[in-house]
Amino acid sequence: MGRGWRPLVVGAAVVVATFALAQAQIFAPSAPAEPGAVGDAARGQAIFTGECASCHGDGGIGGVGPALVETGLAAADVSAVVQQGRGVMPAGIVSGQDQADVVAYVVSISTPSS
Repeated sequence: MGRGWRPLVVGAAVVVATFALAQAQIFAPSAPAEPGAVGDAARGQAIFTGECASCHGDGGIGGVGPALVETGLAAADVSAVVQQGRGVMPAGIVSGQDQADVVAYVVSISTPSS
């Protein structure tokens, strides 16, 4: 039998290592906001200004990215777009409590005025 088993062992080791690395999610983005996490809209405004206003405009009035003011966006929808990205917007631009705060701010400016 001799050397015939070595390529099989090496191949199996590569498959197992690849699977282990895929399961480890080494390059996964940082943790998203917990479902139902309460955000601080005032803090979210400051984060929005630093991370989002370059595309969405000051106060979310629009620019390269779409306007967010008075669009009636739901928190779950905003959170999903922040996590997954859309178009040229990168996924996970903010995460954790920063994400919850930005979502609270965007929902506050997207609520149509009566």
